[in-house]
Amino acid sequence: MWCKASNSGYANRNDPATATLAELAADMASHGLDFIRARPSAQVRDTQPVLIVTTNEIPGYRITQVHGDVFGLIVRARNYFSNLGAQFRTLAGGEVAGYTKLLTDSRNQARERMWREARARGANAVVAMRFDCNEIGDIMSEVAAYGTAVTVDPVQAAVAGIAPAAGQISQGGHS
Repeated sequence: MWCKASNSGYANRNDPATATLAELAADMASHGLDFIRARPSAQVRDTQPVLIVTTNEIPGYRITQVHGDVFGLIVRARNYFSNLGAQFRTLAGGEVAGYTKLLTDSRNQARERMWREARARGANAVVAMRFDCNEIGDIMSEVAAYGTAVTVDPVQAAVAGIAPAAGQISQGGHS
């Protein structure tokens, strides 16, 4: 089916491979059909904050809904020459700055992917967040950020009767 319409009426020459794109377009036009054109969509930036914590509870907030587990995953590899340089660095000792940057960027991207999944489920917080890192085939690093997506509401302060300000929820993994 082309353009969500059946292909009936296409002028076939008994060899489908001989039809050119121009012939297909002309035949479609003669039947009043057109290709579905991709519409450029303005990317909407989600600015809703998500609090991401490693604790199971958030002081000053009450968990009102649990949306389930969420995760962000990334697998990255460094090029051969970077790996070779890192091997030489292990002989001399010291920090391997290229790998430090790779893992920092990977953790940030994994956290952001987890944040986006939490937002997609309607959560405004992630509790019990953890990172898990593994090596794949001695050439790739896998980083996973995971936790439980929840909705939290501020709790009234018992003595002062004041709720925490809405702006106290940080941007978490949002970039």
